[in-house]
Amino acid sequence: MEVIKSYNLYLNTREADYGDSNNCTFIFTTPIVLTNTNNRFRVSTPMIEMPYSFSQLNTTNYRLPFFYSDNNVTNINPTIQFPEGNFNITQLISTIIGLLVTSINANGGVLCTAANFSIVYNPVTSEITWQFVNTPTTFRSITFDFNTAFVIGPMFGYPPGSTPVMENVVPHTSPNKVMVNPITSIYIRSESLKFESNYEALVRKKPSATHTSSSRIGNYQNSDILQKIPVVSLPNSIIYFRSDIKSVISNKELGELNLYVSDNISTTYTLDLQGVNYGINVMIEEVQLLSNNAYKDRIEYLPPAVDKNLLKEREMLLQSLVNDKLRLENELKEKQDAQMQKQDADQNNDAAK
Repeated sequence: MEVIKSYNLYLNTREADYGDSNNCTFIFTTPIVLTNTNNRFRVSTPMIEMPYSFSQLNTTNYRLPFFYSDNNVTNINPTIQFPEGNFNITQLISTIIGLLVTSINANGGVLCTAANFSIVYNPVTSEITWQFVNTPTTFRSITFDFNTAFVIGPMFGYPPGSTPVMENVVPHTSPNKVMVNPITSIYIRSESLKFESNYEALVRKKPSATHTSSSRIGNYQNSDILQKIPVVSLPNSIIYFRSDIKSVISNKELGELNLYVSDNISTTYTLDLQGVNYGINVMIEEVQLLSNNAYKDRIEYLPPAVDKNLLKEREMLLQSLVNDKLRLENELKEKQDAQMQKQDADQNNDAAK
């Protein structure tokens, strides 16, 4: 594709006309318009400076339902709410113990303290082991609903959809390694750009053995993702990202540009940057798709119309030429006919002699 024109936009969300760093819109003083409707715009983000100001546990994923039973109560089902923020595994364990003690005591369970919870992290295997302790005469059982808390589950080493049961009989070890930072990437999205070939895969469960190989495991929907940024920095730092990936869009003109952010685990397509702005370089290129469109890209106005008198004069000259042609063809035919008659007469005279 040949680049006809290019526009380099150096944007900072603090200068947006509407919104905040989470979702903002820039209004262009002069709209960007295709010079030829047969061309296309191509967009890319050569450079992004994104703050790691968001929280791994936030208001979209900080709730954990659980079911609890002991000698006094049977199957109470409260929900604990983690404070918003970023945690290491030691802080996460200390936080959940405090929340569980408060919730169980508030809901009529057998009085318990932090000493009744043994949640041990193994730094060698990156797994944790759960058990109720110091309860020789009291039965206690707790079941976490990681099916609902699909983000908190992996943070403790449990896959989404699992419902592990912890008792004071046998220690329970997480099946997976803990991952206290489940947000591994940020997506910059745009409602203004109409991407032609961006898709997001919606993967369903793997079909059973009775399904044929042609059965579809997933389907796709159009995506508004402008760029995916891997999270490779620590919290409260800046993620510097460069990319040369370019996407074709079907917009004929751009009068504004919307940008909003989400993460790799949220189902609401939102991410809170806590009011911290970011900078982004957006490059918009007008590209020529077909080589035979080259001459069209250089025509900026229509040629002047031909004078009507000249057109009339041309028609008169053409008609005069046609008349001359017909006259000459008639004269030539008459001469040919006269010559043929003379030849016939000469042949008849020779025969009479």
